Amino acid sequence: MLMVSDLIDLARGFAEGGALRARAPSRFEARSETVPVIVWNVCRHCNMSCPHCYAAAGPSASSRDLSREEALGVLEQLARAGVRHVIFSGGEPLLRSDLLELVARAHALGLGAHLSSNGSLLDEAVAARLREAGVSYVGVSIDGMAAWNDDYRGLEGGFERASGGLRAAKAAGLRTGLRITVTRRNAAMLEPLIEHALELGVDRFYVSHLVYAGRARAIQSDDLEPAESRRLLESLFERALALAEAGSGTRIVTGGNDSDGALLYLWARDRWGESADARIHEMLLARGGNSAGESVLDIDHQGRVHPDQFWREAVLGDLRLQSFEEILAHPLRAQLADRESRLHGRCGGCAYLRLCRGSHRERALSRYGDLWASDPSCVLRDDELGGVSPQGVGGAS
Repeated sequence: MLMVSDLIDLARGFAEGGALRARAPSRFEARSETVPVIVWNVCRHCNMSCPHCYAAAGPSASSRDLSREEALGVLEQLARAGVRHVIFSGGEPLLRSDLLELVARAHALGLGAHLSSNGSLLDEAVAARLREAGVSYVGVSIDGMAAWNDDYRGLEGGFERASGGLRAAKAAGLRTGLRITVTRRNAAMLEPLIEHALELGVDRFYVSHLVYAGRARAIQSDDLEPAESRRLLESLFERALALAEAGSGTRIVTGGNDSDGALLYLWARDRWGESADARIHEMLLARGGNSAGESVLDIDHQGRVHPDQFWREAVLGDLRLQSFEEILAHPLRAQLADRESRLHGRCGGCAYLRLCRGSHRERALSRYGDLWASDPSCVLRDDELGGVSPQGVGGAS
């Protein structure tokens, strides 16, 4: 996740000389090398049928879902390992009957609890119970304006129900976010959806790139070309700056493509010059680029552990058969920690590799069948890679 608005605020402050700080703010401190944030897909069923669903969720509960006792045991293991944050996801996590109990147990163990939902089941009563159980943040996915969103996500009235869910969460005192996965099909709706987010008063507007996982593998042709993504991002940066200057409380973030960070650095450098250059670079280095398998891990509905929620083909272990501490020792985690020395092609010679770290391995695997190939969705142009002759394909032109 790239905190676009926060970085732009910092760049403005550095350029104006009024916000210089001796050290990076806490949200940009270096990530832990051993203790990951956990995305937990507590179930695989959902009342929507989104074409880009990385979990390929279906309408019926799986017989392989972790039982209540197994799920509570997972939380105990996570707490013992020092995990601090769990994102409860799905499918649709609110379809799991014991979700509130799991959240409450996580909270009692000192784990920060966040919810990733489609929002259709979120009303005032549910929002109040979520807050009481210990949830602090609710992110809701909406992929376009009403009629288009409902058709695309497969639930009539889904837009209004999700919007109502965000209102209910906000009224309950929860921090909220509206998330869109952007493709060619809905890119034109980005600006109207930002306006909707502002009307709702959400804390975050989250723009996610398409990752080729689950059902999204079948719609790779819907993905924006790198040059298209770049133009969208530059427009989004300008929007974030305008919101910051207007004092808006809605913060723009992006996810699913870590080359966004390098592009934001170049955009800020062009706008504010050397006064912001070094410090923005420092903040992005502290963020650390893609960290799948390192400071992020995913647990699926049946207890298998993956490097992140998209990369299901890589299984680091099974919590029904192994302890979490054993799984943390999987050799792929060490390889991913050393990814900068293994990446090749455009990534291997890129001057901004440390800001991005090759972005998503899932896209490289899906497109090229090569774990260490470059992410084909990189938004940097070849002439921005640092003067190294690029190898392979991809990149904005």
